[in-house]
Amino acid sequence: MKGRVAVKDEVALWKIEEVASLKNMINSSPVVGIVDLSSIPAKQLQKIREELRGKVTFRMSKNKLMKIALEKTEKEQLKEHINAGAAFIFSEENPFRIYKLLQKSKSPAPAKPGDIAKDDIIVPQGSTGLPPGPLVSELQSIGVPAKIDKGSISIERDAVIVKKGEVISKKISEMLSQLKIEPMEVGADIAAAYEGGLIFSGEVLRIDDVETRNNIIKAFTNVLALSYERKIFTKHSVKLFIQQAALKSKSLAIGANIISPETIGPIMSKSVVQALSLSRLLDNSALDDDIRSKLEVSHSAAPAVAKVAEQKAEEKKENKDEDGAAGLEGLGALFG
Repeated sequence: MKGRVAVKDEVALWKIEEVASLKNMINSSPVVGIVDLSSIPAKQLQKIREELRGKVTFRMSKNKLMKIALEKTEKEQLKEHINAGAAFIFSEENPFRIYKLLQKSKSPAPAKPGDIAKDDIIVPQGSTGLPPGPLVSELQSIGVPAKIDKGSISIERDAVIVKKGEVISKKISEMLSQLKIEPMEVGADIAAAYEGGLIFSGEVLRIDDVETRNNIIKAFTNVLALSYERKIFTKHSVKLFIQQAALKSKSLAIGANIISPETIGPIMSKSVVQALSLSRLLDNSALDDDIRSKLEVSHSAAPAVAKVAEQKAEEKKENKDEDGAAGLEGLGALFG
């Protein structure tokens, strides 16, 4: 009698098809992520899918089949982030944008016993709308200043009943439920995402936009200040050097009484001020009142005179440019 031949169990056809389908989706999507959907009710998940339709595609499957599909692609590293309740997401958006979309799609949810508070849980000041009952003493027992006011339970001031990082007890959970306070969030949390050969973990994607922007601005400002101080010319610092040179040259021209459209106004004002200062040093009888009044008028009119001078200079420049252009046209005509 021949020995028995071991027959290997055949893999179910649906599993082979599922792996092939997942592999195709993984290879065809530029960005693939792993999200945790374990704590999301079906109704909430449907809402998230509708909100992100056209931007993010969700695909749930068995963890083992997800890992096998990843092993057949270049995105195999993602399998390390697959745990119970995991699902694939596929998108053309970059991972940081996907993270923000998922965060935005989250909604408030009631606290369950054993949940960890992500932030301080506060019972706000004001009327609860609840009728008098045992809840008043229960609130007072945990340090919430509750009282009966106009036929309902009222909170005298904001009170923290659970601090960030603490576990929510059954008693607190029931109390928050009665107060209709939903301190938790329900939504898809991204564990990791793949793009362009790189794996971005959820911690890396969890960045503060405002803080990041401020840090970039601060870094740019510091670099610009350093390049200006050390006379390092860049396309940004050169503007500062030109402005500094223009201010210094204008100041030097004014001090040397060099007339130009930019300096004539300050020079005239300076001359009038000097003349008026000189007149005050002289005996009042030595300077005719009429001359003094004319100096004062000149001082007030200096800006207007400077403006006219600038306009004349501009007109002269334009005429010169036109003459030059006309001369070029004439030469063009001569040479056909």
